[in-house]
Amino acid sequence: MPTSLIALQIFLILLPGFAAAYLVQQLATRRKQSDLERIIEALLFSFVIYVCFIAANRGQLPFHVQKGSDANGDSIVWDPSSVWILAGITFGFGFFAVVYINHDWNRVFRKLHLTERTTRNSIWTDIFESEAGREQVVQVELSGGRSVLGVLLYYSDDPDESSLFVTRAAWVTSEGEKIPIPGQGILLTKESGIRSISLLEPAEDD
Repeated sequence: MPTSLIALQIFLILLPGFAAAYLVQQLATRRKQSDLERIIEALLFSFVIYVCFIAANRGQLPFHVQKGSDANGDSIVWDPSSVWILAGITFGFGFFAVVYINHDWNRVFRKLHLTERTTRNSIWTDIFESEAGREQVVQVELSGGRSVLGVLLYYSDDPDESSLFVTRAAWVTSEGEKIPIPGQGILLTKESGIRSISLLEPAEDD
């Protein structure tokens, strides 16, 4: 069998794992990975996907090598129904991994005392992800004694960037007076000197 055909077979076998890993990288919030870690993860994904696929497809791969004449050479023939099964398992596994990470399903293993880790990349995302889905009022203390009060709308998923976008925002003076900030809101970046973030209960009249 030609070396190029063998290489193509290997590529086709590994492709679902890399596709699922790419999906996770785009949709899940987690720590940065090195190139080696990404490759190892994609290989593990390929293994799990093909274990599920072979069990569902009676032990058959989605393609086979068809012997050809000396003039035409060998060729790869795909089974369309198997390809659809493989694609479904790949995307299903990828979306499952995204949900597992974003919703911190590691809590099951924490309850079993098998780990103390969450699936997220830092306590920064742990806190904000746990508050996702509801209106969160925050008071952000900045360097120089300044303070901003408002509703958290966006936040960076990288703790090193530590940026927040607060809407319905107001400056809070040392006397507790609120001075509304005109416009849609205020973007607080790392250069703002964020010292602390208080997560408050919404006011009763909101």
